[in-house]
Amino acid sequence: MTVMIIILFIISIALIGISFFQRDNVKELEQELDHLQMSSMQEIYKLKKKMRVLEEELLQNDTPLKEDSKSASDDNQLNTSRILAKYRQGMSIEAIALSEGTSVKEIRSIVERNERVLT
Repeated sequence: MTVMIIILFIISIALIGISFFQRDNVKELEQELDHLQMSSMQEIYKLKKKMRVLEEELLQNDTPLKEDSKSASDDNQLNTSRILAKYRQGMSIEAIALSEGTSVKEIRSIVERNERVLT
């Protein structure tokens, strides 16, 4: 009986020793999954960055092929009101022209046309 217990004890120690040296498939899978996740996150980041650059380029180069007279007049009205608001706030004509991306001559003509509104 004692021989049997000793044999079982030796077998159990051997099995524990073998289990330590055996490859851990779960650990390898976890590492592969982490690697795949990091790679996909990097790719998503790169794609988002490229999309942001493309959107900015499209917004900068966005020139409509046809403009309705109504939308053009709405845009002009919005620009005029924005320019007049800046002029009322005390901005100089040069500063307004710089911020709006137009010439000083255009800003001056808008202010002069709407002078009665300002007073």
